[in-house]
Amino acid sequence: MLQIAIVGCGLQSATIAGYLSAFGEKCAVAAVVDMNESAARQRLTEKKVPLTENCKIYSSLESFMADPPQVQGVIIGTYCNDHTDTACTLETLHVPIWLEKPVAVNLTQWERLIKHFRFSAVPVQISLPMRVSPLISRAKEIIDSGTVGKIHQIIGNEETSGVVYFTTWFRDAEKTGGMFMQKAVHDIDYLLYLADLIPETVCAMREKLWHKGDKPYEQLCCDCPDKMTCPHGPGFAFEKRHMYSSFAEAEKYLSGIYSKEGDFLRPRYCAVSGDIAIEDVGECIFKGTNGPHLIHTQNFIASGAAARRGARVVGDLSTLEIDFKRNRLTLISSVNGSIREITVQPGQFSHYGGDQFLVKNFLETMKTGRRGPTDLITGNGGLSTLCCLCARESADKGTFINIPKFYKSLNNGDQK
Repeated sequence: MLQIAIVGCGLQSATIAGYLSAFGEKCAVAAVVDMNESAARQRLTEKKVPLTENCKIYSSLESFMADPPQVQGVIIGTYCNDHTDTACTLETLHVPIWLEKPVAVNLTQWERLIKHFRFSAVPVQISLPMRVSPLISRAKEIIDSGTVGKIHQIIGNEETSGVVYFTTWFRDAEKTGGMFMQKAVHDIDYLLYLADLIPETVCAMREKLWHKGDKPYEQLCCDCPDKMTCPHGPGFAFEKRHMYSSFAEAEKYLSGIYSKEGDFLRPRYCAVSGDIAIEDVGECIFKGTNGPHLIHTQNFIASGAAARRGARVVGDLSTLEIDFKRNRLTLISSVNGSIREITVQPGQFSHYGGDQFLVKNFLETMKTGRRGPTDLITGNGGLSTLCCLCARESADKGTFINIPKFYKSLNNGDQK
């Protein structure tokens, strides 16, 4: 049996742990590190995570490392600002690591992580499932076949509601690093992969335009005197947007966070606190000497039918449109004008089916030690984090930023 440890039992790490037995492997979690034991147990139960008979929950990483159990792999799902320190500490266990993105929230952390693992024998699989999702895998096949021709521009987009990001812990900029780090890191990764681009320069902008207000940071939606009129509140959602059958239903689902079973987990905070430091609109443009312009735009304002996520790959022979919401590729020929639509089934796993590939690969890595395609070192798994760190710096300084170049030699086979 493969035994796993979870360090930081958040929703995503518990989800991944729940997937581990889907491939017929005998897997179980033997240890959990989380300061909130009751919340950790709730997530493990909700995700139906198999546990060993003697599974122990530790309140701190220090207590876990003092006498760690025998495990074949570790999943890191701590707050983002702890990813680097946690991974470097766990390297001494000499077992494969699953590390959630972003791998760091500042350049000092990023450099420390890369230098720490550059010559380590420990594989570190970065959770970048969009790159290995069925939709992107099929898009890559089409691009590599030459049908698109030489790529000159690739434009990614994500437009989605900000309700999760501005009313939960994600709004804490110190923990997340901002929305380039939290969301664009996925998209930049798969766009770089499709374009085969070595990024050298970036310019960017970011701003909070919609989630603006003067409420206290700790204001709860359920206690707000403006919940009937606020455009982010239950009254507006019920009366103006017609999203719920009653105000009570709207208040329930907008004022609190619930499990799939309908159990109350925790209240939501006000989405328009003046002290929320993350942005809801951002754009970045990357350029490298070997490829096209790479552009990504995102906002956390559009919702419902207006929401979208995808990309447009513009070549000299064809344009390939990628639509994650509809699981569809559209190939438009610039030669004869033909249009071909391709539907790609994502499967049952999260992140457009990409987590299925990553989980299967992590199982293989635990058994053989072979690194996967999103490995921190050999798979450039840290590159999109670096790009987003530079994009954030560009946005905040209002200038072009050169992307550090030493990552280019990471996958030349010089690690142990």
